[in-house]
Amino acid sequence: MVTTDDKRQVAVTIRHQGDERVHKLRRGLGFQALAAAAPTPIEFDCRAADCGICVIRVTEHPEHLSPPTTGERDFLTAMRAAPDERLACQCRVLGDVTVEVDDYGPG
Repeated sequence: MVTTDDKRQVAVTIRHQGDERVHKLRRGLGFQALAAAAPTPIEFDCRAADCGICVIRVTEHPEHLSPPTTGERDFLTAMRAAPDERLACQCRVLGDVTVEVDDYGPG
């Protein structure tokens, strides 16, 4: 995993369809801010933990994401998500993290 020298920046590694890209992001911002600044395969729609289009699989350092919100927990439970799945629209990135993005969205 690539790390950054600037303590305010974190490395966000995104894997998608065999491709891996590392992006720098200011610590504490979310995946939505990253998607606004650079092309990513993470799709967003409702941005409110209601649709599930932004499901990501956290493969390294899940502890470097903000805790799930109540809405996110409820949605992930209802969709029977795997323990390593999160809604990108609800996460703030607090440290280096690696995620995988599939092209499936909610069932």
